[in-house]
Amino acid sequence: MYSQIDVKSKIKDYSIKFEDLSHIIKLSNLPNTVTVIDSNVAHYFPQIGYGFTISVDTNENLKTWDGVKIIFDELLSIKANTNTQLLVIGGGVLQDAVGFCASVFCRGIDYILVPTTLLSQIDSCVGGKTSINYGSRKNILGTFYPPIEIIICEEFLEGLSQENFCSGLGELYKFDILRNKILSSEINELITRKQPVLEHINESLLYKISILEIDEFDKLERKFLNFGHTFGHALEITSNYKLSHGYAVVIGCLIALDVSKSLFGTHIYSKTIEIAKNLLFQTCPIEKDWFDFDKLMECVKSDKKNTGCVNMVLIKDRQPVVQKIEDYSIIKRALENTYEAIRLCN
Repeated sequence: MYSQIDVKSKIKDYSIKFEDLSHIIKLSNLPNTVTVIDSNVAHYFPQIGYGFTISVDTNENLKTWDGVKIIFDELLSIKANTNTQLLVIGGGVLQDAVGFCASVFCRGIDYILVPTTLLSQIDSCVGGKTSINYGSRKNILGTFYPPIEIIICEEFLEGLSQENFCSGLGELYKFDILRNKILSSEINELITRKQPVLEHINESLLYKISILEIDEFDKLERKFLNFGHTFGHALEITSNYKLSHGYAVVIGCLIALDVSKSLFGTHIYSKTIEIAKNLLFQTCPIEKDWFDFDKLMECVKSDKKNTGCVNMVLIKDRQPVVQKIEDYSIIKRALENTYEAIRLCN
């Protein structure tokens, strides 16, 4: 078992612990604890939550005003108060929505986060961001509000579908490119599940935390973690969420690398393409319409990270940089090149 990771935060320090399922079951029975759990997770782990439990169907609709209203209504119905603690068990969508609720209910109540997907364990559980969507804007409403504790439990990963598991590897793919480790990446071995994934979760969390402790509030270095997300988020929208987040990030990374090649002469290793294809082989067929330049640019320009222009995280001299893109023909060409590179992979 891996040792506890302590995270320094200007809001409040918190810890990441690696525990087994029995520990989480004990937490769900603590006084003043409300368990908010993904309904799919609750189905496969019925032993969790003998105390008060809110089971939630988890999809993008949860991350709306109507979606979080359900959570608020449940908390009010049980007379939750400032002493109430939430135990949040699920993936990134649930942690975004319930973390947001925790941050504003009674001006902020404690919550413990138990990420159950590989994507949320590798990346999104740490950093303290909560968010919901509003209108057509993704993650436009949110707060910085860390949990008091994050618990990583490997047992939740055992029942993940191959598609869900490999979507989670999309964030590891991003990290390997950012750390200039793509040539030594072990993602191909992880796809076949021939190698334990817990070590990679631990390493990814340590890498992200090293950046968070320098720049917690997205002023400079933390922006580098948005590599692949500029067009990744847009592709989620244009695909009508047929592409889950991890797969969209993989494609977004390839688009960013193609732009990097045009602007800086960045070399794209063949292994980078190979791994991307192996990951994307696990998801739905890629559709050309998702890469429509006008539709994607509309999504990108309305993203909260862009202020009237298109900013992308690119790779220059093997290091991430934030670059304002003024020549949109480079982007259009990158979209065409990326689609051609991956269109036959599944």
